[in-house]
Amino acid sequence: MELSHLVEALRAEALDAALTDDGQIVVNLPSSRDQLILGPSRGGSEPRLFWQRRTFLGTRTNECGYLEWTAAPEPVVGAILGYARAPGLTGPQYGPVLDALRSNGLDAAIVTTSGGCHLICVHLADGTQLIVGAPESLPPQLSQVTGWLVRHRGPGNRSTVVYHSTPAPVSVSSSASASASASQDRDAGAPTGGPDIHLMAKHVARYVTEAGLRHDGHRPLTTPAPEQEVTARSLALLVGELAQLPRHQKELDNSGGALITITERDGTDTRTTEIPAGLVSRMHSVLFSMLTVMRPYDE
Repeated sequence: MELSHLVEALRAEALDAALTDDGQIVVNLPSSRDQLILGPSRGGSEPRLFWQRRTFLGTRTNECGYLEWTAAPEPVVGAILGYARAPGLTGPQYGPVLDALRSNGLDAAIVTTSGGCHLICVHLADGTQLIVGAPESLPPQLSQVTGWLVRHRGPGNRSTVVYHSTPAPVSVSSSASASASASQDRDAGAPTGGPDIHLMAKHVARYVTEAGLRHDGHRPLTTPAPEQEVTARSLALLVGELAQLPRHQKELDNSGGALITITERDGTDTRTTEIPAGLVSRMHSVLFSMLTVMRPYDE
């Protein structure tokens, strides 16, 4: 295997590699900008490649070893990729993200996929997980993140988009079906752009609080909630029912009921409505639940 062929194979895997005039390969590690230096070994009976990690200033470190000099570049490329994408190098880049999630009560950790890429995983009390990507696997450096995609994964590989702040593609040349698929995958209530760590962490924490409240903590969060339980749409539905109630024309004679004054946004069309006792109870339940969900945002 020629060293120039190895450099080409490394570049094909999106690694910054170059061959120096003195016959050494320099690979700039994407996560830290440290360098991996490779060159022919002058000792031993079998041809080998000696490698050593150096800091971005060129200082030698104690991390070094040998790789077999094979006829094909694939084994060497695989070994270098595995080193460059190791959690020990990528993980420290995402310390601020893990801290933001943990400060919101979410136990987050870096995990490695079967393909050697990295994601952030949050294990929830009901056995489901939150998977955080940017939008898919995490790039080598946190500064390269342009937005976040958070999925809630439950039993049977079911998942739902919790947060999606990745900027929409600028190109409009994609097919209509691809555009439709992307729009269905996006959470309509989530921001449409930005790598803000704390905004993402608060939004996800609110989702977990609201979903846990909706299911009373007894069922997986991805299962449908019974109709009588409080959902994100409960308040809107309740207001809609209040708006359809007839005007109050006489003294309140509904035991346990109440009177409420409803107006348009501009203050016009003021009308008093009598609310039945059952609806008063629902109002209390829904408003108290929504207050509980929103409380983390007031802290």
